Amino acid sequence: MISILFIRKCHGIHTLTVQLPMSVHPFIAFVAFLTVATPAAWWFTQQAGASHVFIAEASFANNDKQDWVAVYNPTLNSKSLKGYYLSDDLDDPLKWQVTSDWVVASHDAIVFYGKSAKQAPYGAPKLNFNLSNGETLVLTAPDGSSQLDRMTLVAPPNYDGAFTLGRSSTENPTVEVFYHANSSAGATTVAADGV
Repeated sequence: MISILFIRKCHGIHTLTVQLPMSVHPFIAFVAFLTVATPAAWWFTQQAGASHVFIAEASFANNDKQDWVAVYNPTLNSKSLKGYYLSDDLDDPLKWQVTSDWVVASHDAIVFYGKSAKQAPYGAPKLNFNLSNGETLVLTAPDGSSQLDRMTLVAPPNYDGAFTLGRSSTENPTVEVFYHANSSAGATTVAADGV
């Protein structure tokens, strides 16, 4: 036995302990430490950098009544969205609450469809509002006061084709416009209201 790894949470802090027998050569001890420390360091940074869900992508104003919002879970654990709020109004951030126990797997997303969405899969969660140009999507924690994320919906000017707005994390406030198959335009970016 070269190394034993203990990861435990004590007073809200994760600690890493590696125990080696006294007779181990220093080089083997160093290699054992790197073998354990590298994945552990990656795991700790992933947990610290990705603490909550965020609005990853939205579709609106595409003339097919298929409004939707994708909420992404960047953490290493599945997360229940029961109790979270979504709204299209900064003055009313508690407009719609997730009342069912929708669970988002690690590094996955769940799609919430607009009120008038005609092509939503059977049983998919539906909002009590539709999305429009100029509105701001707001994601609020179950406590009703902690705003986790927001994204302002701005359609590309003079563009009639299908598109979505999206981003890769809350740390990156730039929202990209994704043009879809029926478009010859290239991708562009717009500034967002990252929280």
